[in-house]
Amino acid sequence: MKKLCFLVGGSRGLGQSLDAVYREAGFDVIEFSRSGESDGHVHVDLSRRETAIDTVDAQFAQQAAAEWSEVHLVLNAAVIGPLGPLAGSEPKDWWSHMDINMVLPISIAGRFQHHFSAGNARRVLGFVSSGVANRAIDGWSLYGATKAGVEQFIRSMALEQEMQANPIHCVNLDPGVMDTEMQATIRTTSESAFSGVQRFIDRHENGELADTAEVATNILQTLQQEFANGSTVDVSAR
Repeated sequence: MKKLCFLVGGSRGLGQSLDAVYREAGFDVIEFSRSGESDGHVHVDLSRRETAIDTVDAQFAQQAAAEWSEVHLVLNAAVIGPLGPLAGSEPKDWWSHMDINMVLPISIAGRFQHHFSAGNARRVLGFVSSGVANRAIDGWSLYGATKAGVEQFIRSMALEQEMQANPIHCVNLDPGVMDTEMQATIRTTSESAFSGVQRFIDRHENGELADTAEVATNILQTLQQEFANGSTVDVSAR
C-alpha cells in the first residue's frame, strides 16, 4: 500500500530537501507553498490564512478517501522577520508572522486530525521547530514565541491522541542551524536589531552550517521510527 506525505513549506531550503528525500523513499508528496515546482505542488499563500486553510483542507479531504499505509504531515513553513524589538516594526507585520508561524500550523494540524482520525494507516505529524522555542534571544521575540506556541500545542495534541485507540503520533523536530535563505537573512540583520548577528556570520564563514539534505534524511528516519508521542527530537546533522 502507498505512503503519503503532506509537506507544508517545501519550495526551498530544508523543505525542498524534504520533498526530494520523501520522494526517494517512495512516498507520494503533496507540497504546499507559493513557489514550489515539484510534482505534487499545490499553490498556497500562507500569509492569507482563510484561503490557505481552505486549500489544505480540500487536499486532506480528497486524500483521506484513499487507502494509505502511512500518512505524514510535516509542518516546515516559517518566516524569521521582523527581527528586532517590536518598536521597530508594525502590527501588520507581527500578525503576518504569527499567522504563518503559529496560526496556520495549528489550524492545519487541527484539520489533519479531523480528516485522518480514523483508519488503519500509521499517521505522523512532525513540526519543524527551533532551539529558540526554549531559549530567549534578543530580537527574536516573535519567532521564539510562535515556535514555542506550536511546540506546546503539539505536546497537548499528543496527550489527546494517546486517549484514542489509534493515535496520531506527534513530535517536535529540532533541526539545528542549517545553510538556508533564512540564515542569509539573519546575517544581514543589524546589531541594533540582533546583538548576536556576528555569531551567525562566523558560523557561515567557518563552514559550520549543516546541509539541509542531511537534516531532511534525519527527519524522515525519525518519523518512520517509534518515538515518544509529544517529545522533541534532535534531527540536526550529526
